[in-house]
Amino acid sequence: MPQRHEKKDITTSQLLSIIKKSNDFSEVTNTYHNQEEEPIFCHFLYHTMQKHDKAPTDVIVESGIERSYFYHVLSGQKTPGRNMVLRICLCLSATLTETNQLLRLARQGILYPKVKRDAAIIFAIEKKYSMQQANQLLIQEGELPLYKENRGGNKNP
Repeated sequence: MPQRHEKKDITTSQLLSIIKKSNDFSEVTNTYHNQEEEPIFCHFLYHTMQKHDKAPTDVIVESGIERSYFYHVLSGQKTPGRNMVLRICLCLSATLTETNQLLRLARQGILYPKVKRDAAIIFAIEKKYSMQQANQLLIQEGELPLYKENRGGNKNP
């Protein structure tokens, strides 16, 4: 009979070992039995907004994200793309850990320091740049910006 593991008792390498040694995938799934479910993007976003004392209207105004779209994201009806997540995180002054967690939960790639664009974004996060400052850094470095500004100053994805 397969052995059950508590979440706190199992490391990634132990889980990998279980997967490699298992003859049937049900042995692997038993490892996950009774564990906490993975956080949901919208819940973690809401928690991060509370932690950084930001209301939805603050994020909407600062990020330039369309109001109804942001509320769909916050309610879990939509999952934003990578640039949208990054824009939100920069407006929240989220930490690198929070940013990568939100990217992961949105099923987007986490920031990778060996990629120049990601390195610039990491730099901006660590230096607490505003979203506009981070965007200017990307443009200055010849990288794709997080958004393009319209003549009226609106931010487009």
